[in-house]
Amino acid sequence: MKKIFTVFAVVLTALIGSGCASGSDPVIFSEVFQLQKGQKLHTAYNLWYTNPSSLDSRNIQQGSFIPLGTEIEPVSADNNTRKITFKALGKTFTIDFKSGIRLCTMRDFIAYTFTTADAAELLKGISPEIRKRIVRGEVVPGMDRKHVELAYGPAPAAHTPDSRLET
Repeated sequence: MKKIFTVFAVVLTALIGSGCASGSDPVIFSEVFQLQKGQKLHTAYNLWYTNPSSLDSRNIQQGSFIPLGTEIEPVSADNNTRKITFKALGKTFTIDFKSGIRLCTMRDFIAYTFTTADAAELLKGISPEIRKRIVRGEVVPGMDRKHVELAYGPAPAAHTPDSRLET
C-alpha cells in the first residue's frame, strides 16, 4: 500500500509540474503590446515605490513614484521569479508580481501597467485642475474612477469587493 501511494505521489507531482511548465515561459513585452518598429512603452499610471529594486505590484502609495506616461525600456518578465524588470528615469526598477493579490496573469498585469500611450494621451480630456493633481500623485474629492486609477493605479482585485463600484 505504501509503495502504491509513493508511485501515485510521484506521478501526481510530475503531472502538476508539467502542467505548470507553460506558465513559466517568459513574458515578452513586444508580444503583449504587438509593438510596431520604433513604438515606445510608457507607464499607464503612477507607479509608487520605496525601493526601485522591489516595487510592490499592489502599487501602495508610499515613497516616490514613476509618473504616468514615463517612457520605459523593458528588460525582462520572469514567471519563475515573479519579477518584472524595466528601465526608466535612468534607473532599473523591478516589480514583485503577486498574482494572488492581483488575480490575473503576469501578462495581463503588464498589459494594464504599461501602455503605448504617452502622458499627453493618457491625460487627454481631463481638466487642468484634475490633471495637476494626478501628475502630483494626489487623489481628491470629485475625481472619477479614471482619474484615481491614473494617480494611484487600479485597486488590487483581492482587496476590492466589486470593481464595478465607483467607490
